[in-house]
Amino acid sequence: MISRIIDLRRGLPPILALLLAVPLLGACGGSSLSYVVDDDKLKDMSRQGQLWVYDAENEIVVALDQLDEARDELLDIRHRLKAAEKSIKRAEKRRKSFLVQVAEAWLEYLEELETWAEAQVKWRRLGVVMARATVELAKAQVIQREDLLGGKDFDLADYRKQHADLEQAMEQRGKNLNNLRKKARRKEAQWWRLRHQFVAKTGDYDSGLWID
Repeated sequence: MISRIIDLRRGLPPILALLLAVPLLGACGGSSLSYVVDDDKLKDMSRQGQLWVYDAENEIVVALDQLDEARDELLDIRHRLKAAEKSIKRAEKRRKSFLVQVAEAWLEYLEELETWAEAQVKWRRLGVVMARATVELAKAQVIQREDLLGGKDFDLADYRKQHADLEQAMEQRGKNLNNLRKKARRKEAQWWRLRHQFVAKTGDYDSGLWID
């Protein structure tokens, strides 16, 4: 959807396309920034300045696509969780305690995976905010470089700190996300071990596979 937003603006003059697209993209991020450039100050920026802002704006498009992918992955995991819950009931009806253990292990793995996926959505959401901060920093740099409306005296420190703080938060949350993924992988390994043991004991390949 975001790519289509940009495409709709390709027929407009570059400066107008940029000034229309950036606020619209920013609104999709859902979180406000402390420091935002007044776009009126960019009306006289050069073609090179437009390209600087456009390059930064592309980061928003990428971040929003990544957020969409993370949301889709979370929905898929939740769908699999429902299937796992049903698989436990089916195994209980068949009165196969070992098969119940396998199904329960699958459910535990997916619960850990859901926790990771939820954290990933939050991380990607923060990534959109950081991408927006990148755009604001790029616009602030254009104002200073091109001396737009007294831009030589324009202080970039707040914009740089805003971006740096978000970058640091992204890095820290990324580490936490990796730890959650490792926990999920450990649960996955336990589930696979039980599946192999079940098949080795019963020779029942079908029951060992239908819970995928």
